Amino acid sequence: MIRRRGLAVCLPILILTPEMVAQTRPRLDTTTFVVLGEGLAAGMADFGLASTVQEKSFPAQMARQMGTCFPQPLMEAPGIGDVLGYPALPIRVPTYPEGRLRIFPQQSNPADEAPTLFVLNLSVPNLTLADSLALRPAAPLIHGDNPKLTSVNLILGFPALILGKAVPLWTQYEYAVAMSPTFALVELGYYEALEAAAAGDPARIPDAAAFRSAYSTIVKGLRGIQSQVLVTTVPDPTDTAYFSTVGDAAQLLGVPAADILSGRGLTSADLITRNGLAAVSNQLLRRQVAPLPPGGVVTASVAADISSRVRALNAAITNVASENGATLYDLQGYLHAIRLSGTKAGAVTVTAKYLGGFYSLDGVYPGATGHALIANDILSLLNRTYGRSFPLLDAGSIANADPAAAGKAAAQR
Repeated sequence: MIRRRGLAVCLPILILTPEMVAQTRPRLDTTTFVVLGEGLAAGMADFGLASTVQEKSFPAQMARQMGTCFPQPLMEAPGIGDVLGYPALPIRVPTYPEGRLRIFPQQSNPADEAPTLFVLNLSVPNLTLADSLALRPAAPLIHGDNPKLTSVNLILGFPALILGKAVPLWTQYEYAVAMSPTFALVELGYYEALEAAAAGDPARIPDAAAFRSAYSTIVKGLRGIQSQVLVTTVPDPTDTAYFSTVGDAAQLLGVPAADILSGRGLTSADLITRNGLAAVSNQLLRRQVAPLPPGGVVTASVAADISSRVRALNAAITNVASENGATLYDLQGYLHAIRLSGTKAGAVTVTAKYLGGFYSLDGVYPGATGHALIANDILSLLNRTYGRSFPLLDAGSIANADPAAAGKAAAQR
């Protein structure tokens, strides 16, 4: 009983049964699972995108646990896609069936192999949010001077570009809508943040208002065709293994932090990039002291500015999700927590430090264990939100077989 200004107001107590709770939850149909993303959702790892890492991407591992078909545009090693801060991979013209770049489903007769007509992981390495809405495949199939367009052609425009017929060439967003997904995952914005961090130029991160407008177009469009949508926040690149604190670099290289700081124009709050780490290592071996090369360090002030701008993008994503009834997954928060204290993959503790087991050798994208842990965290969210019971991956077994985490597993036995 509640008394207000002398009046007694009796309010009924509503007791929700499990059946009533289930009826209030949105329904999740995973029949057609489509992913719009860039290199992270594509499964990039160890400096490129190839079938060996694509099959371990967090969307692919999620799809297996959800029991849904999830054809991917599998690439033959060494793959496609350039990782910022590293030399570009060569682009080869594919021929069939030998020397191909796209891998096709195996038929009973290898000569009968044919391209998959449609794929559902539409993630393209180095794709921006603006690209998702505007960049479409364009002939010829291979653009030697434009790796991004080549990747778009091989993922979104293949086999359309080689059929010789008038077939639609869709942007990533148009392709996703054309698939009429029952469930869509959107992971966009990371490349823009990563590019800014690698260049040490926070201004490369898009304006939050413009980003919100473009992001809203995608989420609203997918919700408009009755798709359940899950959006991920943008990871902060400074939380990845591509950036090491001076203390972490010293521990990895086995020297006092003072030896790294001395004569290199660094402060203890600056971040050393993976390439900067290699430069310091070479200098120590040669007993040299010199400032790090361009791209070797991100100052503390620049790192703070990048983090602030990433937070603004994530605030925009959060608002768009709320306005359109999409489910929000805080990928940035999850990866930040791993940066702070690591996490468990079974009995194995993995960290976000370089060679810490969560990230692959490029330091930018997770390895198989990292992807499995992300997949489990998202599956847990889906189970809570939609009342489902998707089984989680055995992250410990994956860690034991993952080159990125195998050393950690052996050391902790």
